[in-house]
Amino acid sequence: MKTEGNCDSGCDLALASYYIQEGSNLTYISNLFNQPTSEILKYNPNLKNPDVIQSQTRLNIPFTCDCLSGLFLGHTFLYKIKKNDNYKLIANIDYSNLITEDFLIRVNSYPAYNIPDDVVINVTVNCSCGDRHVSKDYGLFLTYPIRIGDNLSGIAAESGVPVEVVQRYNPSSDFSAGELVFLPAKG
Repeated sequence: MKTEGNCDSGCDLALASYYIQEGSNLTYISNLFNQPTSEILKYNPNLKNPDVIQSQTRLNIPFTCDCLSGLFLGHTFLYKIKKNDNYKLIANIDYSNLITEDFLIRVNSYPAYNIPDDVVINVTVNCSCGDRHVSKDYGLFLTYPIRIGDNLSGIAAESGVPVEVVQRYNPSSDFSAGELVFLPAKG
């Protein structure tokens, strides 16, 4: 998981770029992130009909970006385990790669493939509040999981942020599938 180093405070708003899996609906996503659908809709003005969300697209999910244990910026969502759940499924499918299987294993006490049904686990998603050394122009950031087929220029074009700025906010990234990057976003 990418971390921001030591932190002493977070920010009131960050966004997660949630890749919509086949069969997902807004109610399910709302429950995953403990956000009312009305709040999610505020950050997705292109979504014309909330009852019909297109799979294989992305939604922006708002959440607070907290300083966790003084170590890194993130937010912990609570997820109730269902029959046959495992960390890989939760990370890759339910949370669309906003967290890794390895990180789920590290922040929870249950074995990877023997999680009891109906327990609640922590799903901690990294976030960013920006970096004044890069730019003072951006105050809202999107946690963006890179998928196969994504590349730096496409991500920059989609977000409307110059390639150089995206690179400066993510200096250690090679922008390959499976990575998380932080993109300046509009509220």
